[in-house]
Amino acid sequence: MRTRDSDFYAKHAKALVKDIREQKEVSYKELARKLEPENAHDGDVDVQMLINRVNKGKFSFAFALELLAALGVKSIDIPVPPQKRPKP
Repeated sequence: MRTRDSDFYAKHAKALVKDIREQKEVSYKELARKLEPENAHDGDVDVQMLINRVNKGKFSFAFALELLAALGVKSIDIPVPPQKRPKP
């Protein structure tokens, strides 16, 4: 069962990956190549599957980290749901 916080984080993870990919002007095809193992000759990552996964926002934290690393991201700010923001 998903909570409101889960939905919040899923939306932000999806937006983060999409925004960074667009900012860095990396195509999905190029991102798929970056995700391939060093010894892959014919490409293990299906571009359309990658597009679908990112657009649906249905991926694990580990996969998000893999995508962000492939995009060259070194750090990110973690969003906080509105109802959980600490009081000043």
